[in-house]
Amino acid sequence: MSADHSNSTNIDYDDIIRGFQKEEKSIKEYKNYIWMTYFITYCIVFILGVTLNFTVIVISCRKYKSFQEVAIWIMALAVTHLVSCTSVVFQLLYAYNNFKWNYGNASCKLSSFIIYGSMFFTGTMLSLWSIKSTLLKSMCIKKMKTCNIILISFSWTVAAVLACPSLFSREVRYLQCIDDYDLDKSRTTQDGTTRLKAVVVMRFLLGLVVPALVMFLSCCVTSSHKKCKSCRKQAQIICAIKIAYFVCWGPQIILTMLQATVIGSLGENVPKYGLPAATVLATTHLFTSPLIYLFLGCSFKMRWMGHDPDHNDERDMVPLGILKQ
Repeated sequence: MSADHSNSTNIDYDDIIRGFQKEEKSIKEYKNYIWMTYFITYCIVFILGVTLNFTVIVISCRKYKSFQEVAIWIMALAVTHLVSCTSVVFQLLYAYNNFKWNYGNASCKLSSFIIYGSMFFTGTMLSLWSIKSTLLKSMCIKKMKTCNIILISFSWTVAAVLACPSLFSREVRYLQCIDDYDLDKSRTTQDGTTRLKAVVVMRFLLGLVVPALVMFLSCCVTSSHKKCKSCRKQAQIICAIKIAYFVCWGPQIILTMLQATVIGSLGENVPKYGLPAATVLATTHLFTSPLIYLFLGCSFKMRWMGHDPDHNDERDMVPLGILKQ
């Protein structure tokens, strides 16, 4: 009877060992999956982001000389995304070193600040551009030559302010660049959790909800004004840029907010696989706009950018003047 007891004990012990080995193998496979996902994606984002956005900037500078209405907005977006590629460099090195941050606190803070600043700038800029499009026929707007530059500068300012939490919360701990909203570094506090929830809800509202509402209302007002073929193509490209923004950033912002505000609602697999995939998708936004210009515009030189979206009014007024004479 003691022999049977000894055998059963050995069997249980072997099962425990196999369980640990299986769990260790699963963790190793997961780490390899995350490493491959981040590293390959960041390489693609950096190469395409720098190449395509630089090309867009060069072409926009040429178009800006002849007509500034669309070119300056596209150029501002490309400049912002090109600058944001600098944060991708740090994230690429971070992934390459098996997620060990050896570049200091300052670069950790700036990396997060730049990427979220890019998000807020894109959302604010597209919103202001939509608002300006609805007021395109207003004489006060048309006479203000620096209106575009003022709105773009305002977008950069708003983005810098809204991205500031990254400068205060982001820090290096145990060789990892993480968010920490607790003043007490030794433990998680209720105040820290409250600040985290406030930041993620602010990103959701000002990064997704408000821009979506503004763009939707502006689209409803201006949709009937596009008549010629060039105007429709230009409108389709701009609309695609807006959709790409929400497709790329929406999952990451929503999942982060749910994880912080509704504890346990996401289950186990969503934070484990969903959040990394959503983070990677958000990063790809740095090169999606140039791809939209290329495929929807059907022209590497982006001739659609030099088209005047308000030219119909001027063309319609000339025949009427001739008839009256």
